[in-house]
Amino acid sequence: KNRRTYQNQLNAKKKEVQALNREIERIISAAMGGGSGSKSTTKKTAVDQKLAAQFVKNKGKLPWPVEGVIVGRFGSHKHPVYNIVMPQNNGFDLAVEKGEKAKVVFDGIVRQVMVLPGYNQCVMVDHGDYYTLYCKLRNVTVKADDKVETGDVLGTVDTINGQTQLHFELWQGKKPHNPETWLKK
Repeated sequence: KNRRTYQNQLNAKKKEVQALNREIERIISAAMGGGSGSKSTTKKTAVDQKLAAQFVKNKGKLPWPVEGVIVGRFGSHKHPVYNIVMPQNNGFDLAVEKGEKAKVVFDGIVRQVMVLPGYNQCVMVDHGDYYTLYCKLRNVTVKADDKVETGDVLGTVDTINGQTQLHFELWQGKKPHNPETWLKK
């Protein structure tokens, strides 16, 4: 009985994850000069390459976007009770206190602010060839094309279905990376 309910919830979550991934890939393609749909459709420049190089130099040193506890890790994992594989998580989820502010982890340009089912408001920041994504926000304080610096507030983490969690992802081009390896230990 519970398995069927859980399977239905899992199927709905898979659709939300797929929609998020399609939107991320669309925005990155546009930012890389391969399509439309972003206010800032520009090919990568020398400035972008320099920013990306600085981003790479800070691998393992980036600040956390919020203080919290990891409740969902990068990758695919099996459900602890049912023998069901959870959808691929291209980032991680952090449980945080209500009212917690999400902060950008490195200098960049806000590429897009979007609303997606299951994720509420999301902010994508361009760091040259790298992108960070901050989801499950409310009261977003930035807009597309805003320049942001490390530690700038992007918005407040929202409470969805009784859970106050930030969903955070880090991409290099169209490839997701495990963000934990990029952040300070």
